[in-house]
Amino acid sequence: MHHIHVEFDDGPRIGALRDFGFDDGFLLGFAAEARSGELPGRVIGVQRGRCTVVVEAGGSLREVEASSSPTAVPEAYGGRPAVGDWVALRLSDERGAPPAEEAFSSPESELRGSIRAILPRRTSFSRKGPGDVSHDKVEEQVIAANVDVALIVMAAGRDWNPRRLERYLALARGSGAAPVLVITKTDLAEDAEALISEASRIAVGVPCAAVCAPEGIGLDSLSPWLEPGQTAVLLGSSGAGKSTLLNAIAGRQLAKTKEVRADDERGRHTTSHRQLFRLDSGALVIDTPGMREIQLWAEQEAVDSVFAEIEGLASACRFRDCAHEGEPGCAVLAALETGLIDTSRYEAWQKLKAELRFLKRREDPAARRAEAEKWKAINKSMRGYTKERRAAVGKSRDA
Repeated sequence: MHHIHVEFDDGPRIGALRDFGFDDGFLLGFAAEARSGELPGRVIGVQRGRCTVVVEAGGSLREVEASSSPTAVPEAYGGRPAVGDWVALRLSDERGAPPAEEAFSSPESELRGSIRAILPRRTSFSRKGPGDVSHDKVEEQVIAANVDVALIVMAAGRDWNPRRLERYLALARGSGAAPVLVITKTDLAEDAEALISEASRIAVGVPCAAVCAPEGIGLDSLSPWLEPGQTAVLLGSSGAGKSTLLNAIAGRQLAKTKEVRADDERGRHTTSHRQLFRLDSGALVIDTPGMREIQLWAEQEAVDSVFAEIEGLASACRFRDCAHEGEPGCAVLAALETGLIDTSRYEAWQKLKAELRFLKRREDPAARRAEAEKWKAINKSMRGYTKERRAAVGKSRDA
């Protein structure tokens, strides 16, 4: 492999790319990965398998259509480039030949790209790809890469769903990005303060902003997470107001919007593909289509962090491998009986944990074996406990 020499400065090769988040860390990754003649670029759009990549050519930024080879993306990276990825690519002209020097400096020249490698991702917002897990279809779908902030957009009104919020929080925690809750359409809330209070109990420690985007209300509260060079991703269901919010913070029309249905306050998809925008403020925002399926792709720790109040009690259970479903000495069930834990939160916690276990078994044969051994040990310990209890009861009767 031939490595190229990269200077650590704001020279013409990478200066403008810094506006898209290309810092010294990504520069080091590119220097280690790139081959002679390749350029760094960021994927700003993915549609039907084709990528739009922004590169610096001829001293200015250019957007080029790029394809990726089957070996460009490791299987561990979801198998294909995602919006937000930094890549090493080679440019060519419309004939497939290396472009002439004047082609780099001419905005009218047609340039194409070929992605050979993806640079190491700092963060990766993923979900389980749509499909039937009963037929072993367990695949990662990367929604966005190298994201600093995950703006979870939830609408007030009848579309407000605490259980959906918990799922988004688990995905965000697992991504490595900092989650921020954005409650939109606050004009639809019967009691906005009560709604914010409920959201704060669910999203413990997560910043929360309440906005009414068309009126410009609350937009200033998002400023700390929309800094120049920082990448944010908008996540939420159809009709949550992501496109309206994007247009509001951009100060211009970037995404199409549609009216929601009056009967249920829900909308149809207005964003058809994922795309990264650079705002006039310098902030980078990835818009995504509404998610019909929010299936988990995370580690257990991500779910635990969303239900911290339950996990704190779980450490006090009598059995270390307590499933919290009827075992004696279960601190979680005791708190549930006294009302210390909300029933709906407990049920959601158990559901997400079960979903993760199922996916892990499908994803990894070793995990399936470990799960079987775990429950074998639990059943064995329960039999031993029952035997001891019976013996103790018998002794008390004889006495």
